[in-house]
Amino acid sequence: MVHWELNLEKGGLMVKKLLLLVVLWLVFFSSLASGYDVLLWGNQEEPAPPQEEFLLLGDLGGHGFSPEAWVDLLPPPEKVVILPSKEDLNRSSEVLNELSRKGYPVVVSDALGHFVHSFSFTENYHTAVFFNFLQDTPAASFDRFLQELQEKNPDLVVIFGTRGNRVLLEEQFAPFRDRIRFFERDGLPRNFRERITVEEKPVLLFFYSSRCPACRELKEKVTPPVFEKYADRIKVVYLDYTLSKNYEKLVLLEEHWKVEEKTSVEIFSDAGYVATEDPERITTLLEELIEKTLKSPRTLPPPRPPERAEELIFSRFRGFTPWVVAGAGFLDGLNPCAFATIVFMVNLLFVLGHSRQRVVEIGVTYTLAVFITYLLLGLGIFQVWQTLAAYRIVSRIVYGAMAGVLLVFAVFSIRDAITYKKDRKETGMTLGLPKGLRVKINQYLKESFSKRRLFAAAIVSGFAVSILEAGCTGQVYLPTIMYIAREIADYRLKAIGYLVFYNAFFIIPLLAVFLSVFFGSQSKALVEFGRKNILFSKIALACLFVVLSILLLESALA
Repeated sequence: MVHWELNLEKGGLMVKKLLLLVVLWLVFFSSLASGYDVLLWGNQEEPAPPQEEFLLLGDLGGHGFSPEAWVDLLPPPEKVVILPSKEDLNRSSEVLNELSRKGYPVVVSDALGHFVHSFSFTENYHTAVFFNFLQDTPAASFDRFLQELQEKNPDLVVIFGTRGNRVLLEEQFAPFRDRIRFFERDGLPRNFRERITVEEKPVLLFFYSSRCPACRELKEKVTPPVFEKYADRIKVVYLDYTLSKNYEKLVLLEEHWKVEEKTSVEIFSDAGYVATEDPERITTLLEELIEKTLKSPRTLPPPRPPERAEELIFSRFRGFTPWVVAGAGFLDGLNPCAFATIVFMVNLLFVLGHSRQRVVEIGVTYTLAVFITYLLLGLGIFQVWQTLAAYRIVSRIVYGAMAGVLLVFAVFSIRDAITYKKDRKETGMTLGLPKGLRVKINQYLKESFSKRRLFAAAIVSGFAVSILEAGCTGQVYLPTIMYIAREIADYRLKAIGYLVFYNAFFIIPLLAVFLSVFFGSQSKALVEFGRKNILFSKIALACLFVVLSILLLESALA
């Protein structure tokens, strides 16, 4: 009995020691994983390099030794950002220019010289952005700075300013005040050193396609309320997998988590993943994943070599068959905005009195423009354009303008219906305009839109719709084909063949809609039906215009 008690006591002591070791391990490693340090270093009197360990050095200049000695102390460009003082610009401008040519980021946020206006540093998906304002009244594009911060969503914003510009800068950067560390340069002591930490949160990687309307709906409308609920506890990183480097990450994560049902939107964390396009399911599953992530001690899978990602992507590519690719292309071709555009064009051309041959020529030209644009997109051309803010602005303008014209058509068609019900006189499609004015408008449009201009309009319309919209079904197949076509030379021709096949089937629904509208408008039976049922025809046409306008407005406002 005594022997048992002694063993229990010893066992309890061992358990306590083990628990203590576990706690120490968790504290140590959690502190290592909780963030990374940036060393701010400036106004040094002696030419001695900083002895502290750091991931990034923020060199503030203002040193009391020669520019040559300053250059000798600098770490490699990838480990330093130079935030020079006003005096440095005056006395060491040649040295700063030379450092800038060597790849060192030299930050001057005022409109001075040719240096960069800001610098961002990212580690483990957590970003610090640096600004350096030297003038009391900085001549800077604050709208551009705010847009940059909005896009990068940084975890820390470091701003160096002066007593004279502090109030102005705090006002301009107010939307990010909770992430800002502000330093007054004229108040820094000699031999200034300060270590600041970029705090890291659990990361959620949100993979989507910039070409997919359903992806944008989930990214911009459905999931943000869930993310906002946990905004101070998690970090959401959006990765467009139409870019090769992001697709490599996606494929590696799909392999790690054994994702079988791949979708156009997939969200990963260190505790699991969510893969669904259902708006209701994704919010529930996403909240469960976040809660699980916050309780998980694990980290995201360690990085794998790019060769492994390439191997996995190539393995997928080998499993594709032409008919699977064709089916994906056909389903993606069910694009309401492309349909709305071609219906709009055909109706407009007939209203303006163009011949059947001219309508066919314009319709085929539009369809070919869609085909060629999608093919070029698949090869990576226009990829940069799709990442620019101007891409969304043009999208809204194009769809908004078309939706507005269709609404006008709807109003005029309803007016025609009211006029007919009142007078009971057969009329054509007048669009509610007096005959004299309508003839003048038609004559003006015919003269303005020559054959060459009509073809140009069809090409531009096809290009705009294609680059602004795409389907989502083929996102499982298309990124793989695109990746092979861009990155693996030995199989590029086969991948391009698949892209051609995909796009050929992609335009089949568009051609079907065009031919239906074209032959439907010329059908004697339909024309006779329209004459006998004028009121119904006018109202039905107005409804069609309203539906098409709503589809386009939805895309414009997304």
